[in-house]
Amino acid sequence: MNTRITKRSAMTVLEVLENEGNKQVVNFPYTNIADLSTDYHGPSPCHLNYCGVEHCPPGFQFGPSIRRSYLLHSIMDGHGIYKVHNKTYELSKGDMFLIYPGDVTIYRADQKDPWSYFWIGFNGYQAAYILSQMGFSPLQHVIHLDDLAPMADCVMQMLGTHQLTLANELLRESLLLRFFSLAIRQLPARSTKPVHASAEYAKVTMQYLTNHYMDKIRISDIANYVGVDRSYLTKSFHAEYQISPQEYLINLRMCKAAELLRHSDQSVSMIAQQCGYPDALAFTKMFRQHYRKSPTEYRQEAEKQHEND
Repeated sequence: MNTRITKRSAMTVLEVLENEGNKQVVNFPYTNIADLSTDYHGPSPCHLNYCGVEHCPPGFQFGPSIRRSYLLHSIMDGHGIYKVHNKTYELSKGDMFLIYPGDVTIYRADQKDPWSYFWIGFNGYQAAYILSQMGFSPLQHVIHLDDLAPMADCVMQMLGTHQLTLANELLRESLLLRFFSLAIRQLPARSTKPVHASAEYAKVTMQYLTNHYMDKIRISDIANYVGVDRSYLTKSFHAEYQISPQEYLINLRMCKAAELLRHSDQSVSMIAQQCGYPDALAFTKMFRQHYRKSPTEYRQEAEKQHEND
């Protein structure tokens, strides 16, 4: 891959070019196609075609134009409008607007308070999926984030990767994925869609409970751990195992406690702690509800049965 940096008084652009012999650079403008180089068809999940930063003059307009790859703008300051599919969005600081390939779009800076923005143009076999996780869709072209500084830093680092080295090629790809990761992390947990089948979340939850039953566990903590909300996790777990995560945890702890009572001479207090109950009284109450007898009674009956055997 080759690169090219273009600098003007208010704009800096990094363009990622294909190797000689397979290069089809589209300059501005080419009929109504407004992309820079977008010819990547390789194995990367997301590939950076170009990126840039611009402080627009009052009323500056781009379009109507069409993109052949995805283009995402993030507004650092000021105001402007974005038009797509006969809909007009009035945008300001913190807004991100996405241009889908093939859409005819217009965007224009405000006359009194023109916007400044940074952008990334990209494609790749996971581009559409990652964008959907950010909340974008062909019907939803705009999202808002409270803090664009981490993503802006990614773009500024991308602009520094113009030297023709393998290290820079790899760094560009990593910065692009970091850009998306930082954006998705700012979204409310419920705004991101589950990534895997519900059975996978149930399986990971069961493994987590089995490995950590002795710890202080809240189901909401496990939901955060696997990356879904609690209600979705509980529903998925019940659909897979016909029991709730909380019920499974209690059953697991009681089973482990009963095993220790039968096969060890540890105190009830110590067994309670090993089964996730720092309070021995709370453990005894739960044990009695589960087995209809106290831990001491359970142990005594187990010892008598062992003597009879």
